[in-house]
Amino acid sequence: MDGGGSERQLLYLLKGLDRSRFEPSLYLLRATGPLLTQIPEDCPMTAFWTDRTAPKFNWPGRIHHQQIQHLADHIRSHRIEVLYDRLFHMTMISGPASRDAHCARVSTIVSPPQFDVMRRDNRWRWIKRRRLAKAYRTSQALLSVSAGTAQAAADFYRIPINRFEIVPSPIDIQTIETKSQEPIPFPSWTGTAKKIVAVGRLGTEKGHTELLEAFALLIANSGKKYQLHIAGEGPLRRALENRIRELNLNDCAFLHGHVSNPYPLLKQADLFVLPSHYEGLPNVMLEAMLCHCPILATNTQQGAGEYLRAEPLGELVPVASISGLLNAMIDRFENPNPWTARANLAYHHVQKHHNLEHWIQTLSGILQRAAQSHVS
Repeated sequence: MDGGGSERQLLYLLKGLDRSRFEPSLYLLRATGPLLTQIPEDCPMTAFWTDRTAPKFNWPGRIHHQQIQHLADHIRSHRIEVLYDRLFHMTMISGPASRDAHCARVSTIVSPPQFDVMRRDNRWRWIKRRRLAKAYRTSQALLSVSAGTAQAAADFYRIPINRFEIVPSPIDIQTIETKSQEPIPFPSWTGTAKKIVAVGRLGTEKGHTELLEAFALLIANSGKKYQLHIAGEGPLRRALENRIRELNLNDCAFLHGHVSNPYPLLKQADLFVLPSHYEGLPNVMLEAMLCHCPILATNTQQGAGEYLRAEPLGELVPVASISGLLNAMIDRFENPNPWTARANLAYHHVQKHHNLEHWIQTLSGILQRAAQSHVS
C-alpha cells in the first residue's frame, strides 16, 4: 500500500462503502507501505506473503500460480461475492482466481496499456498481454478512468469499446483542503524563492529527468530565484541525486522521498509540474488544482494531455521536451496572470466534477450489480 493514486482510491472505497450493503476486505500480495495504517479497523486484510518465504527452487510462473490458488481459496473460504481490482498486476491474479472460484469481478484500467504493460522492464509482457485480455473480457464490469484510456485499452486488448464504463477518479476534497493547511516540515522550503513542485513515482516514465534538466536551464538563465521540490520514491532516485550534484543544484533542487501529506506543498507552490511520458488520469494533478496551484503538464495522449485538451485549465508542452518545460516555466513567472486565472477555474472544475461521494455511490452500484450477475 504505497502512496500511489490507485492505492488511495482503494482506501477511499474501503472507507466509503455503506456497511449496510457491503462487508469490505482487502487482499494484498505484501502487507507493506505507508497507507497500511489508514485501512479501516472493520476491514480485514489478507496478504499472500504473510508467513511465507520464496521457494528454494523456483521456475517461471510457479509463484504466480500459487498466488492465483491462494486468492481462489480465500474467495471460497470467505464466501466473497465480488472482487474489485485496479492495477493490472493484481488483475493478472484476480482474473483467473475469480474464474476458478466462480466469483464476480469488477476491473478498472487506470493507465494506457500500450505504455504500462509493454514497458521494457516488464518481464513476460507478451504473455501478460494475452492473459490480461482474457481477464478483462471475462469481468462482469470493465471500467476506465477516462475515454482515452478506455479507447487505448480497447485497441490494445481487442475488446469492444462498448464494454467500458467511464468512471473518472475522485479526490477527497474535504480531507485535502484540511490537510493542505498543515505546516511544511522541510527546512529547505524557505526564503522568497519561487517554489516549483512535482509529485510522483521516481521512474523514467514520469519524466523527472527532463524536468530536472529544464530546471537547471532555468537556474542558469535566471539565477537561483527558484526551488524545485520533488516528492516521491522510485528506482530513479539515485540517478536524480547524482545529477543534482553534477549540476550544482543541491541548494535549490530537493528530493523529499515519500511524503505522507503532499498537500501543503501543492497549496503553497507557485507551480505544479507533471512531466509524465504517459498517464491514465493523474490524481495528483486534480489535487494540485484543488489547492489553487497553476498546472504545467506534458501533452500525453491520455492522462493530463487528454484532460487539459478538453478542459484548458493548465499549460501543455510536448512530452519529454526540455525546452518546452523551460519556456513554460519562464512564462509562468514572467506572465503570471493567465496562469492564476486558469488555476482559479481549475479549482471550481474539480469541486464540481470529482466529488468523492458521487464516485463511491457510482462504484457501489456497479459492484452490487456485478455481484448479482450470473457467473459460470
